[in-house]
Amino acid sequence: MTSSLRGQRGMSYWSLIFYICGFALIILFASKLAPAYVDAMAVESGLKDLAEKDNLRDMSRSEIIRDLQKYFMLNNVRGQPTKSVQVIRGADGMLVSINYELREPLIQNIDVVMKFNKQLNTAKPELCCEPLVDLEQFRKRD
Repeated sequence: MTSSLRGQRGMSYWSLIFYICGFALIILFASKLAPAYVDAMAVESGLKDLAEKDNLRDMSRSEIIRDLQKYFMLNNVRGQPTKSVQVIRGADGMLVSINYELREPLIQNIDVVMKFNKQLNTAKPELCCEPLVDLEQFRKRD
């Protein structure tokens, strides 16, 4: 009888503390990383919006960057995506690339590094936002 009562005692103080710390750590990760992924989804949406424009091939590099920056400002995209827009023209189309890295401080001297690479190739607009071309290899050929 005593062994069955001992098995029904419930959670100990230390196991409760362990679960609370684990839950707090999950909340900390979510609060630090979620804004970066929300911004990445807005960057992808901006590239898709750019792909739908009829006059994209006629737009200059500065017009494309200005259009994307306006979209980012309206959608409250902060930081690196607005600074890392690259436009490369080719014979069959144009490549608009947004390749950036965010470093978010987590706890004390522990940082989390997140890399995002979104590309729009006007020759294949249906494959928007997937990194199709390695820009380093592309530059080495020039």
